[in-house]
Amino acid sequence: MIKEKNIETLYDVFDESATLLYQQSKLPYLSGIVRTCENILAHSVENEDEEIKKQLEEKIDSISHIEFHKEEIRKAFQYAVLKGLKHQKISNQMITPESIGMLMSYLIHKIYDVNHLRIYDPLVGTGNLITAIANQIEKDVSLVGVDYFGQSYELAQALFEMLGYGDQVFFQDTRTSKNINADVIISDFSAVQQSEIYEIINHQSQNIKANGFFILMVDNLFFEALNVKAFIEELNKEWYLFGMMILPQEVFITQEKTILILQDKGDKFIQPDSFMMVEIPGFKEQNALENVIGQLNQWFAKTKFYRYSDKG
Repeated sequence: MIKEKNIETLYDVFDESATLLYQQSKLPYLSGIVRTCENILAHSVENEDEEIKKQLEEKIDSISHIEFHKEEIRKAFQYAVLKGLKHQKISNQMITPESIGMLMSYLIHKIYDVNHLRIYDPLVGTGNLITAIANQIEKDVSLVGVDYFGQSYELAQALFEMLGYGDQVFFQDTRTSKNINADVIISDFSAVQQSEIYEIINHQSQNIKANGFFILMVDNLFFEALNVKAFIEELNKEWYLFGMMILPQEVFITQEKTILILQDKGDKFIQPDSFMMVEIPGFKEQNALENVIGQLNQWFAKTKFYRYSDKG
């Protein structure tokens, strides 16, 4: 069970430690979060100033008796990163809203029947989306992320390690990644130039297993900026456009967004006889939201498609 008190306690350790490091040596706040993760994992602190070292050790020692839930760690880390982004006047587009992880987790539950899931995010950012999904789907998972922005790469790497998801975060242009062999690819394209989106989408056919799904979020502006018919025709060479979720405006400040669901046309691919498309109501509209989820459940129950499986 997730405890708010644990989230607050861990956040305070991130925040106070990063602030202390900034005051000591002007180490950027976000880099201070990464350093704090390293200290927690190593159960030790390296610092030339004995007084600062003692204070940092005391903060780490204060949480040594707590067994944190993975979601407590992710949330505390996210809150600290949000503060750091604001402090450094960096856009918070690197962090995907909580509700998007919930929707993508729901979709994965419906379209996958597996014991183990290899999840890849080609635009991993700070790692919040992929780890939120991994924490929610209750399956054995392995995670892979790629990012070309140094600071977000370091943050994602730190978060992966804090959560015990390994160190498979790579610093490179996502268009150079190959043979990731992912069961599912998930991503948030909010920070991507509109002109680059299709190229990145198409490239991921080199990283997905046969019949796997690619679940991604794009700005609605993307559809306004292209010839949709031509886009779908080109997309269909590698992928099948399986469905769309139009997201509520309340989740985003600047731009409405949509989740696209693509499926690789592998040897077991079955084209559904209907297109999955829904408009998600506001997340505070509980009755309306439950109604839409009910409609989706019915669609999945009655529609024939290849549900990705590793069970033969």
